Amino acid sequence: MISAFQAVTDIKLRTFFAVGMCAAALAGCGGGADGVTGKIISGGQKPIEISPETFAAPVPCPPLQLKTNTYLISNYVRGKQDEPEGLLYQATIEDWAVTCTNEADGGRRMKLGFSGDVTPGPAWKGGEVVLPLRVAVVPGGDKPKPLSSEVLTVPVTLGAGAPSEKWTLIEEKFTIPAGASVKVVFGFDEGRRR
Repeated sequence: MISAFQAVTDIKLRTFFAVGMCAAALAGCGGGADGVTGKIISGGQKPIEISPETFAAPVPCPPLQLKTNTYLISNYVRGKQDEPEGLLYQATIEDWAVTCTNEADGGRRMKLGFSGDVTPGPAWKGGEVVLPLRVAVVPGGDKPKPLSSEVLTVPVTLGAGAPSEKWTLIEEKFTIPAGASVKVVFGFDEGRRR
């Protein structure tokens, strides 16, 4: 019969040896490595090439700012402005995101994404809605002039009496000059209709 003291000692010794074996095995994994070689060997298969860019820090992006009162467009039949039965459609901006990549000249290229919904109203007969989305790259300071500003068009086909339709726009044409501190201001721009 084994005493309680002997059983506890036996468990402690097994744990000590198990931990020691794991530590020795892990120490052997890094032995002789002078740094990242760009190849990982996996289970008897060919080496897998790993791009150093996979582990690179993300490129910083400017903040996105929705311009006040530009997230919604409500379009009505002429002469029935703000009357519920005269509503043609209503469109919203709901989500936005940005990622950036470095350019050869030291600047950054932005990949902007926007999405929202278009909902037909009682007066909508069906057809295509073209949403005007303005995107401006603005430097810091008081009332700065935009580095670039453009109205992007988002076509959405919407049937009469249909449920709301999701729209998405991804744009990669906007760049930031090297060393510039900017923000991206965006929103619907109805232009002369206002």
